[in-house]
Amino acid sequence: MASNIFSEFAKIFNRIVDIISQGNLQRVRLIHEFNLVFHEAYLEGSLDRHCRVSTSPGNPQFRHEMSTFYLRSGFKITIENDDQLKESDFIEISKYVTDSIPFVRQLMALGYDTLIIIGKNHHFGHQVSLKEIANLRGFSLPERS
Repeated sequence: MASNIFSEFAKIFNRIVDIISQGNLQRVRLIHEFNLVFHEAYLEGSLDRHCRVSTSPGNPQFRHEMSTFYLRSGFKITIENDDQLKESDFIEISKYVTDSIPFVRQLMALGYDTLIIIGKNHHFGHQVSLKEIANLRGFSLPERS
């Protein structure tokens, strides 16, 4: 119960920080649109899992030049009905993001560096580096020490 309250507070806080820091609400709009798409896909039956998108801490190892503060650099997809999750569920859901290199680059331009897919109750899942998907290794600046 306490973790749910903290989670809801963190969600609200992240939205406020996104609105203040971005000024034009791009990140908030993107998350809202993604949540609508996932909800419709679930209702239509084209996706068996009900998913929710939010901003969360990213993986510091996946940082790039455009990454925001690490507490807000993760593009997280939470699988709400996470009983009997399989690796194939994570792969299927991640393809909604990873199949479009231009979209991945847009996420990177908005400050995201990590795609996180996780179960709501089981808290297992996987993380993907957006710069690896966008294949920008040859074009990125060297790591800062």
